[in-house]
Amino acid sequence: MLEQKSLILIVEDDEEMAHLNERLLNRKGYHVLLALTAAEARLLAEKNNFDLMILDIGLPDEDGITLCGDLRKVSDAPILFLTGRNEAEDKIAGLDKGGDYYLTKPYDRSVFMAVVQSLLRRAERNKKRIDELSEITRGSLTIKIRDKKALINGRDAELTSKEFAVLLLLVQNEDKEISNEQIYKTVWGTEMNNDANAVRLQISRLKKKLDESNAEDFAIYTEYGFGYIFVSNK
Repeated sequence: MLEQKSLILIVEDDEEMAHLNERLLNRKGYHVLLALTAAEARLLAEKNNFDLMILDIGLPDEDGITLCGDLRKVSDAPILFLTGRNEAEDKIAGLDKGGDYYLTKPYDRSVFMAVVQSLLRRAERNKKRIDELSEITRGSLTIKIRDKKALINGRDAELTSKEFAVLLLLVQNEDKEISNEQIYKTVWGTEMNNDANAVRLQISRLKKKLDESNAEDFAIYTEYGFGYIFVSNK
C-alpha cells in the first residue's frame, strides 16, 4: 500500500503542530521525520529519499520559500506548503519555487490528509509513467534505458555502450529496416564512409551476447546490402 511505504518530511518550527501532524500521518501508516529549522531539513534531505515534503514558510533560520527552491534542486517529491501566511505573493512565490500545493493555517485535518494522499497518488502515477518510458520489454529481452543495460531473462547481457546504443536503435524502430549508414551515424555520430565493418562487428557481438540464435521471442535479421531489422513476439 502507498500509505505504508511513503516517507514524509515535516518542516515546522511549531513543535506542537509538528507532532500533531506527525501523529495524523503515522495513524495512516506513513513514516514521518521532523525538522524544526531549514538547516535540519537540509540534513535530512541529504540522507533520505522523501516521497512528500511539508514546509512552513516562517522558519526561524530561513524563509521556507528559499528552502523549497533548494530542495527542489535535489528532489522531485511533491512539496506542500502549510503556513499561516495568506498573501497572494507568498503563494505565487512558493509555487514558482517548485511547490505543488498551498494550505493556509488554520486548516481542516481531513482536508490536510486529503491533500497529502492526493499529492502522493499523483507522484506515484508520474513515477510509473517515467518507469514505463525508461524500460522496454520484448519477450525475454528487457532494455533499461536509464541504466543502459539489456537483460535476457533477468540476466545482464553486459553490453558495451556502443552495443547498447545499436540495440536500442533497432528495438525503438522495431519491424523497420535500419541501414548501416543510419546505425553508424546515430551511434558513432559521424558519416560511415567506408567503415561498414564496424557496424557488422557490433551487430555480431551484440547477437552473441544476447544469445539471439537460441531466442524464440525476438531476433535481429540481416538485410543484406542494406542493414538490420529487429522483430519480436512482444
